[in-house]
Amino acid sequence: MKKTILALAITSATLATAAHAATVYKADGSKLDVYGRVEADMTHAGNGTAGNATDANAQGNLTTKARIGIKGETNVTDSFGIFAKGEWQVAGQNSDGNKFSTRKAYFGLDFKKNGTVTIGQQNTVVYTSLVQTVDIFDQWGMEAQDGIYGENRQASQVVYANSFGNLDVQAGFQFRNNDGKDIGSINKGTEQDNAYSAAAVYHTDMGLNLRAAFARQNFGSANSGTTFALDPTTGKIKATNNRTGNSDGKINTYGVGADYTLNNLYLAFVYLGSKTDNGAATNSDTKLNSYDFVGAYTIDQYRLYTGYGFQKKDQDGKASLDTVKSYKLGVEYNFTSNALAWVEYRHNNGESDVKNGYASNEVALSGQYNF
Repeated sequence: MKKTILALAITSATLATAAHAATVYKADGSKLDVYGRVEADMTHAGNGTAGNATDANAQGNLTTKARIGIKGETNVTDSFGIFAKGEWQVAGQNSDGNKFSTRKAYFGLDFKKNGTVTIGQQNTVVYTSLVQTVDIFDQWGMEAQDGIYGENRQASQVVYANSFGNLDVQAGFQFRNNDGKDIGSINKGTEQDNAYSAAAVYHTDMGLNLRAAFARQNFGSANSGTTFALDPTTGKIKATNNRTGNSDGKINTYGVGADYTLNNLYLAFVYLGSKTDNGAATNSDTKLNSYDFVGAYTIDQYRLYTGYGFQKKDQDGKASLDTVKSYKLGVEYNFTSNALAWVEYRHNNGESDVKNGYASNEVALSGQYNF
């Protein structure tokens, strides 16, 4: 079970740059850890910015941010334990510089060999079992999953996880979410009634892992009498007052993937798709299909990594669009086990770069200290 929890909770990128939590209390079967990090990022968009050209910061920027977290666990009996985690982040400047944002806040029940139940704001089942395998970049990455549910964290979740030999399974349910979007992502939404998800990971004995995940979001009548549906023009969720004659809106998300590790080499692929239905009689479906390929190779204190993300949008009554095409290269250098720096380059030439705020060419030089 320890192997399963570690595999589900830690992304490939984090494995390479794991924070070193400090244990501040340990006694009588209980432990409390404190951890965090500070990061400085210098980014430059170069010429041909596809994002907001009126933004003076679009061409170049220097930002800082800090993260702090606490996690605790208590063994109540040999077959039952309790754990919890809280994690917050604050920007070093701009209008949000004095505000902490909550990344994770959850409470958990550990039934040992019978699995765990985690309650609160946490990574989604889709992310932990599937998408996290391509989340290997320090600065960017996962552009192909833009607009698809589950590529990040979500609030109000209950997630069950367990392992059976080489098979890991997860199942999740999300209660009513007044925001209906992934925490910290660009995914738009409003008033999601509920969502459920399931995933499975099979670990072979040759370094290859096979993954699959599914999620369903439901949008219907709110307590106020307002009905929520999907806008067939934008593919985003919107509120409609007193709408009658149509079924409730829904989004199905589905994906498969594989990752392979051989000594210092890491390769991964994820397909993630979604189909939205706003309940209208015509022009009701919007389909997103995303493909993400990544690779990394470690040489001593260096990590070389690259990736390509592609997303295609098909909508009833409209022409198809290649909404995302993103190429990335990166070099990371680890000074120590908790201090690192990296240079990353990203090239974007998708048809929705302006809407997403992506520049045609972007470069980042960053440093990070973990504790």
